Amino acid sequence: MTEPYPFSTTLKVRFNETDAQGHVNFAQYLNLFDVALVEYLRHIGFSYQRMLDEDFDMLYVDAHASYSAPAYFDNLLRIHCRAGKVGDSSVRFDFEVFNESKENRLTAKGEITIVTADRKTFQKMRVPDHFRQALERQD
Repeated sequence: MTEPYPFSTTLKVRFNETDAQGHVNFAQYLNLFDVALVEYLRHIGFSYQRMLDEDFDMLYVDAHASYSAPAYFDNLLRIHCRAGKVGDSSVRFDFEVFNESKENRLTAKGEITIVTADRKTFQKMRVPDHFRQALERQD
């Protein structure tokens, strides 16, 4: 890791996440990022249900991943997550995936950018102040 991450979670690679080459399929990393993001938000007190109860939602508008080393069925992966940049109406979340089964080797890095939106209209809205503060406290 190049900079500190306030949160991580672990997942074991399931067989259905691997491809014909025997390693985790590239597209699965976006799913891993999503799982880590949901857990990170719970960790800082913002479950998805809380967001909906407070009439805002997150729309995924961009996602990227880069790959460093393969991971295989039954490997234990640690996915690190943080709010990398909090903008006016968007948040970029950063991820790093390490393979604990392979000497903690960096496997992938990536990011997901969300836009906050009104739950009922899906119109873009400013990141709610209390959500922004929770994100900034964790970095």
